[in-house]
Amino acid sequence: MNAKGSIDVGKVIDGGRVNGLQIGLLIMCGLCLVLDGFDVQAMGYVAPAIIHAWGISKASMGPVFGASLFGLMLGALGLSVLADKIGRRPVPIGATFAFGCLMLATTRVTNIDALLVLRFVTGLALGCIMPNAMSLAGEFSAARMRVTSMMLISCGFTAGAAAGGFVSAALIPAFGWPSVFIAGGVLPLILALAMAIWLPESTSSWSSSIA
Repeated sequence: MNAKGSIDVGKVIDGGRVNGLQIGLLIMCGLCLVLDGFDVQAMGYVAPAIIHAWGISKASMGPVFGASLFGLMLGALGLSVLADKIGRRPVPIGATFAFGCLMLATTRVTNIDALLVLRFVTGLALGCIMPNAMSLAGEFSAARMRVTSMMLISCGFTAGAAAGGFVSAALIPAFGWPSVFIAGGVLPLILALAMAIWLPESTSSWSSSIA
């Protein structure tokens, strides 16, 4: 506790043992990035099936991929900074809930224009995930293991992207391309609910509330 009577939460975390709260937070942040990676790459895996089902050209899918990546960039650069104003907890929860709903909505589209719009908006939500999940993971990790924790969490994105290929290969032949988006939509909604219950707020907010 400093002269003003406030607690330095960072020093408490650095000097303490890893506890259940930290482990749970790291798991939830890691799962966020797994689903983020899965949903970012989902369109690439289902594109051949959509092209075949809709009878469209391969070139017509180009703008869809571009819109998704553009939304991802804008979300990462713009919307993710909302966390500095409203807190780091609401942003990943809201973004995870949003992209879960948008993935489910994608199963209902029947033309390229609607698909392009949905993938752009989905990209906005997906872009908010990594910066804020990584930030929370770093804040709740002791200095001695912060880099390792953040490195492991970041691997979730790649793991999710890779898993999407196996999931798509199993689902599309049996249930069609919408099944990939159903999986990519239901799981984030479950995770968003879990985060709403258990995900803590940023340690900076703790310090300010204790002061």
